[in-house]
Amino acid sequence: MKKFLLAPFLAALAMFFWGFIYYGLSGIPYKSLASVGDVGPELNKLFPADGTYVLPDPRGTPDVIAEQMKRGQFAMVHIKKSGVPEMDPSVMAKGFALEFISCLLLAFMVHKAASSFQGFGGRVMFSVTIGVLLTLFSNGGQAIWWHQDWGWHIMTMVHDVVAYLLAGIVVALFHTPKSA
Repeated sequence: MKKFLLAPFLAALAMFFWGFIYYGLSGIPYKSLASVGDVGPELNKLFPADGTYVLPDPRGTPDVIAEQMKRGQFAMVHIKKSGVPEMDPSVMAKGFALEFISCLLLAFMVHKAASSFQGFGGRVMFSVTIGVLLTLFSNGGQAIWWHQDWGWHIMTMVHDVVAYLLAGIVVALFHTPKSA
């Protein structure tokens, strides 16, 4: 029971608090963002409803897309016109639930493979490798395929890898092979 509920819960808690420290207290990742004034009123005029908009519209004709990309009109905008609370408790709960489910899966994988690792460090390194794999594919893909800024994604990757390191330490403490 401790291996499969307590370990993932504590690992998710470690991830959650790391996110609070990294994004909330330090503000380090936000240093990679470009500055912009209050463009909210203009965005409301340009984008008619909540959603994600890609410019040029990938459903356009190849000639129009090529011309717009050549001119430099490439953007992805995520807009929520009604606004959201700054510290929305439901977002915090959903974020923790996502981390808990991720840690449940991580604990399952570590448990299944624990006997093949060289001790505690091997189990932690396995978790970190999974974290690197996930964040590299996800964030690297956003930067490459959608032409998004590498600076922001590198800052996000740092968060994710450290989160998986912390989760891996917690999970590895609970998932020791029987022969150890």
